[in-house]
Amino acid sequence: MKIIILLLSLLYTQLFAFSSDVKQAFAVAIYDEKGKGENIQHIKKTNNDYNGTCFTKIYIRGDFFNQKPRVFIGNSLGHYESSKPVFNKKILIGKILIFKHYGVEQGVLKVYFGKKLFDARVYVK
Repeated sequence: MKIIILLLSLLYTQLFAFSSDVKQAFAVAIYDEKGKGENIQHIKKTNNDYNGTCFTKIYIRGDFFNQKPRVFIGNSLGHYESSKPVFNKKILIGKILIFKHYGVEQGVLKVYFGKKLFDARVYVK
């Protein structure tokens, strides 16, 4: 009986050991291949046109283990490029992830983590 309880407790801890706990995920900036871009934290519509290939910076706060968010601009899915940790007084508080988008026309920039939508407030021209 002890072995069954021990096995069940190990199974239970293993199932939830890899779960993510994302508090926030939102778009910070967008820029084109030449590096020209803008901060999109407090706007509803971009000032510049980002047709073709562009990059987005996404800030994530919380534990997201090995999962990556899905970032869309209209129908264009972003491809993960790189990440940088964000520290506050030597404490890791989040990460900035950079995504590359191909064939962007126009549409709303959406940030999904799992099935949950975290950000969909900026319209990209």
